[in-house]
Amino acid sequence: MSAASESIRKPLIGFTIFGIAALLVTYVIFSTLERSVPGTTNSYTTYFKDVSGLATGDDVRMAGVRVGRVDQIELADGRARVTFEVQNNQQVYTNTRAAIRYQNLIGQRYLNLILVPDRDSRPLDPGSTLELPSEDSFDVTTLLAGFQPVFETLTPEQVNALSEGLIQAFQGNSVSLSYTVAEVGRLAEDTANRDVVLGAIINNLSVVMRDLSRQGGQLGTVIESMSALIANLNSNSAAFGSAVTDIGRTASGFADVLSESRQSLANAATDGRIATNTLISNGAKLDRLAVDAPVFLGHFPLVLGEGAYLNIYACDLDVAIGDVLLPPGIVNKIGGTNHSVVCR
Repeated sequence: MSAASESIRKPLIGFTIFGIAALLVTYVIFSTLERSVPGTTNSYTTYFKDVSGLATGDDVRMAGVRVGRVDQIELADGRARVTFEVQNNQQVYTNTRAAIRYQNLIGQRYLNLILVPDRDSRPLDPGSTLELPSEDSFDVTTLLAGFQPVFETLTPEQVNALSEGLIQAFQGNSVSLSYTVAEVGRLAEDTANRDVVLGAIINNLSVVMRDLSRQGGQLGTVIESMSALIANLNSNSAAFGSAVTDIGRTASGFADVLSESRQSLANAATDGRIATNTLISNGAKLDRLAVDAPVFLGHFPLVLGEGAYLNIYACDLDVAIGDVLLPPGIVNKIGGTNHSVVCR
């Protein structure tokens, strides 16, 4: 291979590797931005009077779970026609209603699919159009502009919290509107000109109230949802009462167990502390034991080397009665020491 070919081959290999890496990175970025729906999907269509903020690629959710995405938004006969896809294992019914909801405070929306109770519920064929009227996008700009006097006196964190509560309340989600209003009043009390602030809020919110009056369908959904929730709670009042009673009994029994075991636990803690102090105070002896134990254990098998008994020989024995020591070696003189092989 010539030098010219070698000089071309190395840059060509490097460029090829770089191209493959660039394609892989591009594919990963494209897959992330596309947010495709996994698996096989079915396509459906619905119509809105206003789809402000909704864009192609936004999420389609059921009960807060992403099950699809918006594929196309186009104008048809003065209305916005939205085509979306849903995973084929998620069934869409004739009593399914589409509503545009706020996903976050930066204005991103998503398409929410809701099952309306007390309506005819039959599976909807793929490619069909939702039968129930949809809920249009709510213009939160007008709502938040009404609270501009309050926002001028708040920190950014307080503005975000209040804005989130207002959006959730006017979308009919599980948030207390009375709590939000009370929070506004509490914040207004912290300002010197609270009367002016509340007056400006009331005047500015008149625009929001007029907009809500034109959206009777959405308010009807909120009222129906609250009615269904209250009815469900009422029908399960006995179960809730029984659950509260059982919880009370369980808590009482647990308290009795703790009361009976308190002294035992205290004694165990005291004994543990005493044992720990004993070990700490005898640290030097324990260190010596760790050194002598291997020597002792090394000789121990010799004692049991001939059977399941102690194999001990007394080769030299002195006897003392009380404090009186018999003459040394008297036992050895009587019995002798030459009878045992070990003692010879």
